[in-house]
Amino acid sequence: MTVTSRLTALFSQVVRYALLAFLGILGASIWQWQQLASRQPPPAQATVDILQGKAAGSYRTSALQRLSGALQLPTVSYQNPTPQQQTATQQAFEQLHQHLQRAYPLVYAQLKPQRLGNSLLVHWQGTASTQPVLLAAHLDVVPAQANQWQYGPFSGTIAEGFVWGRGALDNKASALAMLEALERLLQQGHVPTHDIYVALGEDEEVGGKRGAQRLAASLNEKGVKLAAVLDEGMVVVPGSMIGLTNPVALIGLAEKGYLTLKLRVAQAGGHSSMPARETAVDILAQALMALRARPLPAHLRAPTDQLFAWLAPEMRGFQQWALANLWLTEPLLLAQLQQKPATAALVQTTLAPTMIHASDKENILASEATLILNLRVLPGDTPEDIVAHFRQAIDDERVSIETVSADFSGKASAVSSTDTPIFGRLTQSIRQTFPEASIAPSLVLAATDSRHYEALSTATYRFQPVALSEADLDRLHGHNERISGDAYLKSIGFFEQFLINLQGLDASSEHANIE
Repeated sequence: MTVTSRLTALFSQVVRYALLAFLGILGASIWQWQQLASRQPPPAQATVDILQGKAAGSYRTSALQRLSGALQLPTVSYQNPTPQQQTATQQAFEQLHQHLQRAYPLVYAQLKPQRLGNSLLVHWQGTASTQPVLLAAHLDVVPAQANQWQYGPFSGTIAEGFVWGRGALDNKASALAMLEALERLLQQGHVPTHDIYVALGEDEEVGGKRGAQRLAASLNEKGVKLAAVLDEGMVVVPGSMIGLTNPVALIGLAEKGYLTLKLRVAQAGGHSSMPARETAVDILAQALMALRARPLPAHLRAPTDQLFAWLAPEMRGFQQWALANLWLTEPLLLAQLQQKPATAALVQTTLAPTMIHASDKENILASEATLILNLRVLPGDTPEDIVAHFRQAIDDERVSIETVSADFSGKASAVSSTDTPIFGRLTQSIRQTFPEASIAPSLVLAATDSRHYEALSTATYRFQPVALSEADLDRLHGHNERISGDAYLKSIGFFEQFLINLQGLDASSEHANIE
């Protein structure tokens, strides 16, 4: 056989195999697309309209006033408080606990909440010997600059259909909504089958060591093991943000870790009139550029891959096909997600240079330069792997890397399962409260108190029952934080419905309606 004929035969064989592979891929893609298109939505749940009846009148008014009273108390967590700030915060917490005791008399009389420091632990004993469920929120807030607010950040103003104030969204309103739900159920003579805990921390905004960590330790000392934890983390967002028509209720199955590293370079100092070819600042800057040139790799891991799998049926056309065939399109999706900071954070450990220090005078060469890097760690990445990657990328022994101790753990949380009875009751409660919303798992990019309860439960879900616009999302830790009266009443209704659903009561139960 001549060389030409051999090449012709080889080429024909390659084309044949390539064609077979293409047909196989096409067939698998078409089958997957058909399977996706044939999926039926879950059976419709009874819609809980919590804004009817007296909710629009006396109860609504009094509930908003109780929230307003709590928002007027500046329970601020400062990173490094002055003695005056510590005193003011402590006074605010004392007033808040007095306010809660007046606002929820049945909770305090029948459930006898335990105060630990400035945190609160409520236990409602159930009738069955089942593992309890814990609802978590926090009573502290971040600082606010009053001159940049439409209404004072601690005025608790009720105006324009909203309650305004620091904590209206993050997260004091959720804490009060939980207590409102408990008070209402107690009024109605409800008795749960599950044990219920409500844990309200005092310092989530600075790590939770005095609050949630202490509450978790108290539960652990009592030998409590939790069936599930429900904390803040994700909300109901406009569908337009991710290419959908309907809003989407996102449930955080995990949260990223929080890691702070310090890069340090020590060099001979001197006068700026005779600089060395490479100063400490030069070396530090080169190290940062080396890290930028070799970012940590992107991965489509749980729960982000679940986010796209759950949303795929809601998509149309090519988007639906692409999400249904991630085995083929994953590289393209990762490349697309990395184009924007908000979506890149879902698939990558992020790096943010936040603090730099060198010389204390403009004409003196620094003998030491340091750079603080804040990282949010993707599930599956470890602090040890990150430091090893950085050392390899920088490849300069003059640059030291050290982990800075902080109030947060560097490791990402475990990923909770969607295949649990509690998750089913959670999604049921969301559908009843937000019937227009799609539901999908997601990854929480920030840190929450829930990580302190990980040793007590393998099922942790992060969902705050409030629907926010894109503009409202900017108010979190920003100016003019507020919550609409309707949104707050829905939050109360959600927690009430969720507690009822835990014991399998019919969705049409009268307890589900705020009257």
